[in-house]
Amino acid sequence: MDRITELLWQRSENAIAELARNFGGRLYRLALNITSDRREAEETVSDTYLTLWNTIPPQRPDPLAPFVYRVCKNIALNRVRYNAAQKRSSYEISLDELADCIAGPDLWETLDSRALGRAIDTFLGTLTPENRRLFLRRYWFGDSIQALAQEYAITENALSVRLSRIRDKLKAYLTKEGFL
Repeated sequence: MDRITELLWQRSENAIAELARNFGGRLYRLALNITSDRREAEETVSDTYLTLWNTIPPQRPDPLAPFVYRVCKNIALNRVRYNAAQKRSSYEISLDELADCIAGPDLWETLDSRALGRAIDTFLGTLTPENRRLFLRRYWFGDSIQALAQEYAITENALSVRLSRIRDKLKAYLTKEGFL
């Protein structure tokens, strides 16, 4: 292993080949166990080699093996977190946006409340027709910010600000009505 560290330290092109020969199979299995996807595992191993190339020097890990596996594991876990965040549906994201406006430990229990439903319905009656449609499309049907902005011919930022103001009004209304 000291030989591989020395090859990396010297910036030898053989360093990556030696890393692959000595660690490749185990790195791939580790990455596959974490990501559960062959392509993601292959990319994780490649990213591990690149990270090691960029890290050694200045670092000189001793022993090398635990360092190599830790780098691979961290890259794989970051990939899983990133992919999980990307897979959240527009509907889940829209409900998260509403969570600040609605009290209770469980958003779904609170949403089932008939009194709260009536209060939200009354609040919607105070909005302009366009704001009501935007609110319902975003928070009832779970349409994405991107789709709504395109349909209403406004920027995503302008739409986000507008929805934020509607949520603030809803929060104030629900506070006044005793729900918060």
